[in-house]
Amino acid sequence: ACRALVDELEWEIAQVDPKKTIQMGSFRINPDGSQSVAPADPALLAQVPYARSEAHLTELLERVCEKMKEYGEKVDPSTHRKTYVRVISHDGTKADLSGVKIDGDVASSLKFA
Repeated sequence: ACRALVDELEWEIAQVDPKKTIQMGSFRINPDGSQSVAPADPALLAQVPYARSEAHLTELLERVCEKMKEYGEKVDPSTHRKTYVRVISHDGTKADLSGVKIDGDVASSLKFA
């Protein structure tokens, strides 16, 4: 389950334009509803890469559980160890689904995990 989660996060992070940035710093909402930098020094704001920023990772974690529907369970015939494998590829290529159990119970347990 952890490996599936990390694989999903890494793939999503890799899809972000490396030039995309986000401003980090303190913002304040004024009584008139406008936004300003607190303290009033824009030099204190930092431009950081969006990929792997707190905002980006929070956004990814909010929707990663839904991606678990795209996984099935595969049991290694020699070790009997269960692993989760992606049954729907990110790029549309065909996946090897031999020996993969695909059902609602598998997806539900992985999504819950």
